[in-house]
Amino acid sequence: MRDDVDCAMTIEWESAVRDVGRLAALERSTLAEIDHEDPFDRLLELAITVTGAPRGVITYVNAERTTAVSSFGFPEGLDLHAPIAYSFCRFVVATRQPFIVEDAHHDPRTIGDPAIDAFAAVSWIGYAIEDDDGFILGTFCLMDAEPRQWSPTDILAVATLASAATSELALRKVRAEVALLRRDAGMTVDPAP
Repeated sequence: MRDDVDCAMTIEWESAVRDVGRLAALERSTLAEIDHEDPFDRLLELAITVTGAPRGVITYVNAERTTAVSSFGFPEGLDLHAPIAYSFCRFVVATRQPFIVEDAHHDPRTIGDPAIDAFAAVSWIGYAIEDDDGFILGTFCLMDAEPRQWSPTDILAVATLASAATSELALRKVRAEVALLRRDAGMTVDPAP
């Protein structure tokens, strides 16, 4: 019976992660083009400061993997690309809800999950980064190698800063559209402030 449950859960997240509409939205977004840019790094650093979590990452989630666009607290040079099966981000995409784990070794949703060892993700909190149409493009998440109870303040901080990251992404999209319109109209494109 347990294998049937595992299989159903796998199909459920795989279907959501590989949704054609979501992947098209990710392609249209600029999230995959971000590489440790200041606004996203500052939001993540603030989340780390407020919560005291040792590590955090902002990701985008494509059909096969999660990729960090901003990270904090990881060893220099660590490859922060992970197969979907090695990332709790898949649960945020699949459920369209925040995913909060206090002890992944004992949480029935994560017991034995490869993400625990791959990223020392014993406790994890993640919120969605969405586009204007509500497609989940990635996650804003914090983690710890030790079990921890995420406080109401921690949860509020991560939710708020994930929303700010979503807004920053929308602003980037508008700036890109304005620059394209200006270019097509033969106007000089001013750099973004």
